[in-house]
Order: sequence, then C-alpha cells, then structure tokens
Amino acid sequence: MVRLVLTIEDRKELESLIKAVIKNAKVPIGLARTMMPTQGNIEDFAYGLISGMIIGNFVERFSDKNGRQPDRVEMADLFLIMISKMPYIRKAIMNELGSA
Repeated sequence: MVRLVLTIEDRKELESLIKAVIKNAKVPIGLARTMMPTQGNIEDFAYGLISGMIIGNFVERFSDKNGRQPDRVEMADLFLIMISKMPYIRKAIMNELGSA
C-alpha cells in the first residue's frame, strides 16, 4: 500500500487547481494556441502545457506555504494524483477543442 504524504490541505489545493482547468479549459487552450510550435498537434501541446501549469502552480504555492520545495516523496504523491486526473484533463481539452 502506498502511503500518501501530502496534507489534506495540499491535496485539496491540487484538486481545486485541476477542477478549475477542467471547468474552464478555454483560457489555457487559448494560450496553447498562441504558443503552439510548428510541429506536433494542439491537443498534445495543450495537454503538456496545462499539466505543467497545474504542477508549477501547485509547487509554487506549496513552496510559499512551507518555505521549501516538495521532497521526492511529496512529488511522487503529487504525480500519483495527477496521473489519476489526467483522463479528465484530456477530456476537457478535447471538449474545448471540439467546440472551437
């Protein structure tokens, strides 16, 4: 069994960041469109950009709150949560691109 180490407060913060993207993927998709490289496709680029934005935002807030970067075990917990939510993020991206 995996022992989760992020506090309940940290987990809720991460969940709220993920939910915000799922509810309104329009803004980050617009950003992805302006930054899109000439190779690849917009879906994959947006997926990577949004995932990076969520993780970066969470780590920044975590650092501000705790005065340190998350350690390896905390990062592993962060990635476990992200992996479980990735299908929902992908679906939000595809829904937004489908409506564009």
